[in-house]
Amino acid sequence: MENETNKAPEDDTPCNANNAGTESTESTNATDPVTDPKATIKIEGQTFELDALLAQEDKTLKVVLQPHFASIENANITREVKDGKLSVTIVKRAQHKGYAAR
Repeated sequence: MENETNKAPEDDTPCNANNAGTESTESTNATDPVTDPKATIKIEGQTFELDALLAQEDKTLKVVLQPHFASIENANITREVKDGKLSVTIVKRAQHKGYAAR
């Protein structure tokens, strides 16, 4: 009598194929190229222009804006390219008040 567990490797194959299809779909969603040298930054109700090169990465953007906006450290940063112009929206996240030991 054959053991049914010998058929398990065949069952894994479709799952791996589905995951690969999902990953390739995500990687094909390319954003439009940034052609404008300035980016529009929106944070705390203010809108201003900044060099697009500084606004393309979260780490660089946080270093540049940290002295002016302390809330950027834990903020949600979203980017959108429209007509070749980069638009960055920064929304601060609520922080925990601290740990209360009881």
